[in-house]
Amino acid sequence: MSVKPENYLYPLVWRWHFIIGLLVAPVLLVLSVTGALYAFEPQLQPLLERDWQIIPACRECSTEPVSAQLAVVQERYPNAELQHFGQYRDALRSTVIYIKESGVNEDRIIWVNPYTLEILGSRMEEEGFFRTVFELHTNLLSGELGRWLIELTASWVLVTLLLGLLLWWPRRVKKAGGWQPRLHSRGRRFWRDLHAVGGFYILPTAIVIVYTGLLFSPVAGKALVSEMALAGQIPDAFLEPPKVASRNQSIDIDALVADFLDDAPLADWFINFPHADESPLVINIREALPWNTRMVYYDPYTGERLAQLIWDELKPGSKALLLFYPLHTGLILSWPGQLLALVTALGVAGLAGSGVWMWWLRRERGRLSLPAMRQARRPGPLFYSVGTLLALLAPLFAASVLLIVAGSFVQKFAARWLSGERVLEEA
Repeated sequence: MSVKPENYLYPLVWRWHFIIGLLVAPVLLVLSVTGALYAFEPQLQPLLERDWQIIPACRECSTEPVSAQLAVVQERYPNAELQHFGQYRDALRSTVIYIKESGVNEDRIIWVNPYTLEILGSRMEEEGFFRTVFELHTNLLSGELGRWLIELTASWVLVTLLLGLLLWWPRRVKKAGGWQPRLHSRGRRFWRDLHAVGGFYILPTAIVIVYTGLLFSPVAGKALVSEMALAGQIPDAFLEPPKVASRNQSIDIDALVADFLDDAPLADWFINFPHADESPLVINIREALPWNTRMVYYDPYTGERLAQLIWDELKPGSKALLLFYPLHTGLILSWPGQLLALVTALGVAGLAGSGVWMWWLRRERGRLSLPAMRQARRPGPLFYSVGTLLALLAPLFAASVLLIVAGSFVQKFAARWLSGERVLEEA
């Protein structure tokens, strides 16, 4: 059976889209559902712990100094080491303080009323509903192995999304079921239309969300940051924080905070306390919108500004990297962007689920029922160019392709060797 010239890639693309979809579906469903839940974490997390994180309005109240808030916590936990201090611009949010207790690996989070100095509550950092959602989304509750599996899955998801676009276009551009699903259809046609059309409409945001998530992966993320550093796009202070000369007495923390806030925009800000005698104290704005970026390194003994990172002074590469998180979460567009991220995540979950269901409908009992490899010409230069680009952007995709190719050669060699052995035996 001959294949029409315009569809010469169809058998190959369909087969690989099918195989990849089945393989990535379990992990992709977890990532999609947890991503959908996490999309509105900034708004929902305080509500889940409202007794700790939300305080009554008080127009006549004034915020107590940072030193006083820290003193309350140090009095309650005298043997703990200060890690972080965070204050929100929202007057209804409590102060958050991270400490590390002796003999405990994870930090304890403490919430303090900045007006009354009352300790409202505390929990370990690894506890809480959204912490579990975060761990599922980033490592499948499996540590470093889970991070590698997620990166491999995300890399192949990019591939199967693009293969899905090839399956949709140009065969469906001028046909029914191309721009809107034929909801009156039944069986596999109904699910195929829903899968193809839905996938087409969420494709742009899905690719953005999946790719920006790779920045936080163990291989692609480190490779991207390393490439930016080699290109001189990452500030020296970020790569190697300035060191300070140890002294017997440190400067008043309130003086450092006042210096930072003197020229900082109104925003949420955090203090990162030094963990070594030669380490600086860092105060930074911590918000999803990167153009508010401001990070100042202080000498904790003299109060001198050692270095500062400000959005307007950053190089294009650093600015691009800072955009990854707000793009990944949708926060770059505030709540409309979060809603778009939510819809996309649920849409991707729908693609994974509908793809598995279509396979279930077409499968023969006891067989995998892969799409047949009919006559297909070799892919053209554009196909290989896109594949090469994906390999550069997603190193684990490249490594897995090499393993697949090597396995194919070994399989063919073994088959020829076995057939040759049989010929010799028969002779």
